[in-house]
Amino acid sequence: MSRPELPENLEVYIDSLDEQGRVTYISGYFEFRKQQLKFTAIGMEGYGGPNIAATLPDDTLLALRKVGLDDATLDELITGLQRKIMEGQAHMQLSPNAPQTQDALQDRKP
Repeated sequence: MSRPELPENLEVYIDSLDEQGRVTYISGYFEFRKQQLKFTAIGMEGYGGPNIAATLPDDTLLALRKVGLDDATLDELITGLQRKIMEGQAHMQLSPNAPQTQDALQDRKP
């Protein structure tokens, strides 16, 4: 049995950013086979530059395993997801009720 191909044009959407010092908590979803699947990530500023560590919740992992993704393919998908965020290619769809970041609060001051 061959494993399913990953999407060439992975679409990633960020709907929540919460900056806390040198760490940013990120949540959102990506599209895979007409499904919107959730993820969370942590962005960290480090000496070698910024890093992103994405994780998939159990329900997302279950849905991906049902379509035949194995561990190696899941790793490729997570790497692609992290690259999209890191390279600024994720779509920002912050909800009006999302937590305000420190930068956003400073921009609002008169």
